[in-house]
Amino acid sequence: MKNVQRYVGFLGLIIAPFFFGSCGNAEDKKETKANAPTIQLDIQRLDQTIANSTTEKQIDSILRKHPEVLQAYFSVGTNRSTELAKNFFALFQNPALKKFYEQSQQQAFFGGKVLENELQAAFQEIKNEFPHAKIPKIRTVFTGFGAVGNFKTQHLVVSDTLIIIGLDYFMGKKGLYLPQNVYDYQLRRLEPRAIVGQILLLYAGYFNQHDAENATMLSDMIWYGKSYAFAKKMAPTLADSLLFGYTQTELAESDMFQQEIWEHFIDQSLLYKQDEFTKAKYLGERPKTIEIGPACPGSIGRWLGWRIVDAYQTNHPKESLASIMAKPNANQLFQASGYRGKAKE
Repeated sequence: MKNVQRYVGFLGLIIAPFFFGSCGNAEDKKETKANAPTIQLDIQRLDQTIANSTTEKQIDSILRKHPEVLQAYFSVGTNRSTELAKNFFALFQNPALKKFYEQSQQQAFFGGKVLENELQAAFQEIKNEFPHAKIPKIRTVFTGFGAVGNFKTQHLVVSDTLIIIGLDYFMGKKGLYLPQNVYDYQLRRLEPRAIVGQILLLYAGYFNQHDAENATMLSDMIWYGKSYAFAKKMAPTLADSLLFGYTQTELAESDMFQQEIWEHFIDQSLLYKQDEFTKAKYLGERPKTIEIGPACPGSIGRWLGWRIVDAYQTNHPKESLASIMAKPNANQLFQASGYRGKAKE
């Protein structure tokens, strides 16, 4: 595996955030959850309907019924649906790519209703915590990493009204084929069971208040930290390895050497650095943060931001997630967290 080409890095996506909800005590929170409406996600497996089509015309009809998918995922209008339909039909006549798609329908990947159930549970929790949140439509596609001609494809499109999942990009290391130009450390976040967590990290941007004028390392760390706290709340059984993209060893050692990681940030006066080059070393997509040590995983500043937010939640157990997400002042949250690098006993 090599470098990323189409992988949409979390760092690169700064969504204009807004806030649905209010703070409250534990009893208010219970009452809000009790009164939250039960949702039914609008999920359509377009990958299946397209794959099961027997003519180009059928595929063209499907695409024309979903202009939002044409626009948001393939970056084209309905005027190019016939061309795309022709390419899709050819794609599913290719024995190798058809076998790849058939693998995706196995239970270990996207067969059955596992993905649908995980998404339903996560967005129900979002509705519980943020009663006024919009619940997006969800569509799935399968293009063989863009083997449908000159059309843009990607692993995820996430907005507050529409989510499109490129299932082929989430086949993980056991897939018959791997996305081109993707490193092993990035592939960990492209496993089948990683989808929900990666969606939640992006969707968190609609709740994550952020002072855009504060360009410090700390501000960005807290922004990431709140997004991780959001994802962990909405999908509590999701493995940290799938959320952070760290191996179990990296997770254990990051926790074990948390104090040393923190002291590096303090000794190097990193918290209030504003230059993008320095920030990229600790927040950007990298296999390792070699400035700290050869075994320190990449994007360690994001992980450290989550530790700060986690400390804040521990010290303010009655404060709702909605209230925490609505705090734009990273420095105030950091000071109130009491975090100084000590791992939990």
